[in-house]
Amino acid sequence: MKILGYGDLIPRGSFALHSAFDNALNFRGPKGFMVSLVSRKTGNGPLNVVLKHLPHGARRMKVTKLALYIDENRLEVDPETNYDSAVPRLLLSPELLKENLCLLRDFFGHGAPVKSMCFLFSLSLEDSFKTVFERTMLESMKKGAALLEAGDYAKGARTLRGLGFGLTPSGDDFLCGYLTGLSFVEVNLPADLSDIRDSVYDNADTKNFISHSFTYCAYNGRVNEKTGKLLAAMAGFDDRRLILAAKASLRSGHTSGADFCAGLIYGCEAGLRAGRA
Repeated sequence: MKILGYGDLIPRGSFALHSAFDNALNFRGPKGFMVSLVSRKTGNGPLNVVLKHLPHGARRMKVTKLALYIDENRLEVDPETNYDSAVPRLLLSPELLKENLCLLRDFFGHGAPVKSMCFLFSLSLEDSFKTVFERTMLESMKKGAALLEAGDYAKGARTLRGLGFGLTPSGDDFLCGYLTGLSFVEVNLPADLSDIRDSVYDNADTKNFISHSFTYCAYNGRVNEKTGKLLAAMAGFDDRRLILAAKASLRSGHTSGADFCAGLIYGCEAGLRAGRA
């Protein structure tokens, strides 16, 4: 085994296996943080270790200053493999960003998986929520998104946190995207969005430790490789590149990528509105 990529927020300590998938092994460690061993298909992230071949069957992991131990195997941590997960700093035009956000709204409204929060961009996607439980959840999601849009950030975050299906609920993924959108605007435009970010983050955290890890990264302006490419494309003039990056971002979990992207759009739009204030 050889480390191909090493996230810049990986804490030191001992970790135990939490969950295993084809392209990711998730380990739970100090203070509830998750570190994932992932394939090249999943790619780099602030808490990811990218390996050519995943050690399926691994149960324990330990991180020290110079090495990573997977069960009894010791892997050297080469600084050359370190991944810089900071939100990219770019030449960002507010008007161009608005145009690209409109394009993404249209794309996700037609190309996102059903039962994702991209129903916010297309009324027809609401039809996939059929049972009483699903319709009730849909209304709660709509309420949370509307509260955020109206500037009631704390209540909006509390309404969405923990809401939805999956290993990471849709509402949590949406809030991660929202925080990332705020960070993207704040880093690249003259806008102080710290109060909004604090309000969302302080009310977004849940007992889901995977969501907790992702939310922490988003709040601190840290993104995975796919999101970094999407953000870079959102600042550019190449529509084809933007759609390709958007498609890649959708390929994360069943609806997680779509839920994150919906939140990303809402967060960027909130940042642009607040930046004009």
